[in-house]
Amino acid sequence: MMARRPSYVSAFIVILCSSVFWVCTFGVVVTTIDNRTPRLDDHGNIMDAHDGSIQKIGNLYYMHAMQYGLCEEPPNMGCDGAGMPSKCGFQMDHNISIWSSPSLASGSWTYVGDSISVADRPAGVVFRPHLVYNPTTKMYVLFWNYMRWGEQSLYAVAASFSPAGPFKLMNPALNVTRGGGGDFDVLVNDDGKGYIIYSQNYKMSIEELTPDYYHSAGGGATYMFDEYFVEAPIFMKKGSLYYALFGWCCCYCLQGSGVLVHTATNPMGPYTLQTGGDLACVSMNKTDDKILYDDLALHDVSDVTAIPTPGQGCQYHNTSTTSIVRSQQNYIIKVTSTTGETTYIWTGDRWQQAPDHIKGHEPQYWTPITFNKDGTISKMDWIDTFTFGV
Repeated sequence: MMARRPSYVSAFIVILCSSVFWVCTFGVVVTTIDNRTPRLDDHGNIMDAHDGSIQKIGNLYYMHAMQYGLCEEPPNMGCDGAGMPSKCGFQMDHNISIWSSPSLASGSWTYVGDSISVADRPAGVVFRPHLVYNPTTKMYVLFWNYMRWGEQSLYAVAASFSPAGPFKLMNPALNVTRGGGGDFDVLVNDDGKGYIIYSQNYKMSIEELTPDYYHSAGGGATYMFDEYFVEAPIFMKKGSLYYALFGWCCCYCLQGSGVLVHTATNPMGPYTLQTGGDLACVSMNKTDDKILYDDLALHDVSDVTAIPTPGQGCQYHNTSTTSIVRSQQNYIIKVTSTTGETTYIWTGDRWQQAPDHIKGHEPQYWTPITFNKDGTISKMDWIDTFTFGV
């Protein structure tokens, strides 16, 4: 029989952990996520961190994310920023920032620094940085896509011996078979091989990377999905199944986008679309655009000027639908607690929903997702708060 920990020791642990917004219970750290309030750093500031990857490395969770700065959101549609004098959301000097946290809790995030200086990376408007670890080279490899005004978008690849950087540019233009550089994700398979899923010309494809992950293996080894006008993919493996999740194109769109789930037994496919339809797009029960803010604490509805972007996100097929989580898909965090329990946390960016109309303060929505016994993923829903062990 295990000896009981003295009560004063337990009390000390709870008090210590609660002071930084998470709670330890008999050695297990329990984190609470509140989707009604912006995520804060360890100084109490709203985090400027978007469309990036989050994973546990050693004793810390590392986030490599976009830092969009303090420009004001466009007053109506998010993509309007491209035509504004400020180029809000489309500036050439967005940082790829690095954050770390022991628990994923709001208030626990420490700013580590910039992953790579603007001067040392290819010129362009950067989006969607994602980090993976290469077990063969023992390097951390950072990918991002970047838009060049009037030219083809591309992918860049950098590497470092540490997730905290600094990262050195290894390839300014990843040679994917179909060209271009839309949204993407990278999977490291159990055997150490790397694969990239990427959108180009509104279609999604997968291909294998070279052993160092700095180039595409090429050779026409590309799997292409059927859906059109899609972006924001997640590429992951759980058990014996490979998952490719993506939704309809959503250029900073207020209404958010959907989540289509495809599964396969091989990373290169063939993939089967999960039956039952989109996980996130639902019919609106009101006609007012401002219903997207109903029941949310981030805004006084009377202060909202943002409007949905027609023909994008959940409104691509149906103008009367919206994302039930008001978000565009970002990343799935795999969290395994000290007791061995695993939680998969879906994260999405809530464009045009900053509490102070500052682009860099646009929040994210986080929610645990449920994998059913047959490998399917359950429909999503809005939840205010949830807890999990880390």
